[in-house]
Amino acid sequence: MVRRPTETAGRNDEPDLPPNLFVIGLLHDLKEGGYSGRAWAAFWRASWIRSLQIFQMNDALRASWLRFSVAGVVLISLATAAVAGYFGVGDAITFALTSLLWWGVLMFDLAMHLGLMVNLESGELQQTLGWPNRLTELRGFAAVWVAWGAHWASQGSYIPLVAVFGLAAVTDLADGWLARHRHAATRWGRLYDPFMDGIFFSVAAISLAVIGILPQWLAALVTFRYAFPIVGGIAFLLVRRRTLRVRHTTWGRMSSAGIALTVFAAAGATALGVPFSSIAPFFYAVVGITALGAFVTILMKGIEQA
Repeated sequence: MVRRPTETAGRNDEPDLPPNLFVIGLLHDLKEGGYSGRAWAAFWRASWIRSLQIFQMNDALRASWLRFSVAGVVLISLATAAVAGYFGVGDAITFALTSLLWWGVLMFDLAMHLGLMVNLESGELQQTLGWPNRLTELRGFAAVWVAWGAHWASQGSYIPLVAVFGLAAVTDLADGWLARHRHAATRWGRLYDPFMDGIFFSVAAISLAVIGILPQWLAALVTFRYAFPIVGGIAFLLVRRRTLRVRHTTWGRMSSAGIALTVFAAAGATALGVPFSSIAPFFYAVVGITALGAFVTILMKGIEQA
């Protein structure tokens, strides 16, 4: 389905993710090559050349990426100055290095996938990254800061942790709203929104488990909840040689919401000195039930597309 910008989307209506013919062609070549080392080398070489071509040919989109990259470095510099003032130079240096490294990884990956900035309604390549995609990328980046927030929370300072969770909540709510209301949903956003959710909430759950706020089994469940569809999607690509029609589902949204509420509630309760253990079973049950629903839905959707 391709919907024009003048049409009104229904509540559960979102544009389909069309097949990626370039990737499908590469997958068929990979199979024809018997998945040999030479076939894989040709696969990655063709992907690399295509990514560079798109990056070099689209001046406006490349300039938008560059501005966003520089803005991220400025943000990290300001945050590093604040860390130096509150936690000392030692923490500030490590904070800056880890933040810049993770930002560099994300920006490199984004540069190599600018070809996915195709508007799902018009079918055209966007001239800018767009705010929905920028916010999604920022949520993925916040994973490194939530780990630092947990580190400082273990030392009795909860403000950074709460601030990062607040940033993640705003980006999670705003990116989808902007994409729908500005008709700015892209292939990149459809693919990377759940991926960035997985990175952030997995790191958040693991970090809180490390400092004893959440149980380790819950952190493992959250990580598996997000890793399962990613690994399954990659397996589907290689076996069926077709791209998935990725769509948001009710159970998927409920699962992400349950995980977010549990992580935020645990951190907030600990920061306020309120015992979380008394209400924890309710949140754990919500995470478990909705995760099970998400797993079943993913399996059913996969079987339908197989």
